[in-house]
Parts: sequence; C-alpha cells; structure tokens
Amino acid sequence: MGHTTENFDKVLVFVAHPDDESIACAGLMQRAKRPLVVFAVDGAPPHYGFENRFGSLRSYSDHRFREAATALAALPLCSFRRLTRQDGTGFVDQHLFLEMPEAFASLLQITREFSPDWIVSHAFEGGHLDHDACHVLAKQVAVTLNVKSLEFPLYWRTARGNDCFQRFREDRQKQFTLELSGQELALKRRMLAEYKSQRGLTSVFQPEIERFRPLAGGEDCAKASWSEYPFENLCKPWTADLFFEKIAAFQSHCAHPGP
Repeated sequence: MGHTTENFDKVLVFVAHPDDESIACAGLMQRAKRPLVVFAVDGAPPHYGFENRFGSLRSYSDHRFREAATALAALPLCSFRRLTRQDGTGFVDQHLFLEMPEAFASLLQITREFSPDWIVSHAFEGGHLDHDACHVLAKQVAVTLNVKSLEFPLYWRTARGNDCFQRFREDRQKQFTLELSGQELALKRRMLAEYKSQRGLTSVFQPEIERFRPLAGGEDCAKASWSEYPFENLCKPWTADLFFEKIAAFQSHCAHPGP
C-alpha cells in the first residue's frame, strides 16, 4: 500500500482498550471510508483500585466506554464493537491471554460480518499483556481470512529500563508514518480529550505520530528478546512462562484444530 491510505475503504481497528485506537489510529481512521473499532477487554483491571473512585469495576468500565462512544462519534461513519464470550460477557483487562480461543472466535465472527479491507492492531512489544494478545489474535484472523493487515507501536521498555513510546522494537522494511494534516490533528486532539479518565496516560503520547507497518507474520512470540513480561504487569504479576504457554497453546490449537 505504500505510504498512503488512499486505497483504504473498510478498516477494522482491533485494540485492547478504549483510547488505544485514538492514540494510534485517529488519523488513519479519518482517512478510512468506513472504520470499525473492536475493543478486546473491559478496560477495568482488578487490583488497581479503580472501584474506589468509580464505585465498582463495572462502573469504571462503563465510564471508559462512554468516553469511547463520545470520542468515536467525531468520526461520522465510525462504529465500535466489543469482543464477547459465547454467553455475551466481556473479557477482563489483563486476562485476555487466558481465553484466547474464545476471544479468537468472537473476533473472527466480527471480522467475517464486517468484511474489512484491512485489519490494524497492536505490534507485539512486551508493554502490555492485552496489547500483545491482540497482536496474536489479529494475526491469526488476518491469516485465516486472508485480510491485509498493519500493526502500530504504543510502548515498551528498553534493556536499561527506559520507557519507549510510539516506536517499534525492531526496525523492519515497509514501515511508514502518516503525515497528519492540521485538520486531522485537531480532530485527533478532540478525540483524545474525551478520554478524561485517562488524561494522565494519553498525555505521554505525541498525537502527531502514527506509525504503521505490515503486521508481523511467522515469528515465534516466545522467542522475544525481553525476559520479564510485561512492564505494565504490576498488580497482577503474571509470569512470562504462563503468558507464552497460553499463546503457544492457542497457536497449536489454530494449527491443529479439533474435529
């Protein structure tokens, strides 16, 4: 596709949390003729005390999705959906990797119904459990349905412990950066401003930056170069071994599906 999005029509943006899509893709979505955002988790991780401020984790999650609805309303043709289990319930923040097959089934169904030209999702970078689980799910759906795909960076930590934002861990060919117009940037800032509950987090990102490249394919995620996983995994210390065990089991399931 080169370095433009002129041939975008229907774009499915698959992200973990409300605000990820506006940080990474608000400019791209403005250029798409019909964008659909799919959120993977409820945005309300346990053990962080959000229920103390909002009354309950459910209330906090509902608040975040109201912010998302207002932000995405700035794009008249944009809509959003959420992954759900078969019983209609959503997936819990920082727990998505524990339920990969069911999350995949939901994303696969949504993608088939929407029939996008492109799937855009997180790069695998070791910054957040849910971001990387989304990467694995998006890659599997793109392969299964033969849909073109892109990935974007959000954040990760260097070997020296420095936080790195909006840059890919490893450079690869066909990486490109969108040059946002003044109008596109102004609208993106408006969208980000709607995420008032996340203001302290969204403020660390530069709204003028949107980087993309073809979604990585064929790499074994378990061979990632970092040893502790991930740096935002503070209050529920999942281990790298458990995470990669679940990812490997999901990949094996997709490679050798049962009857």
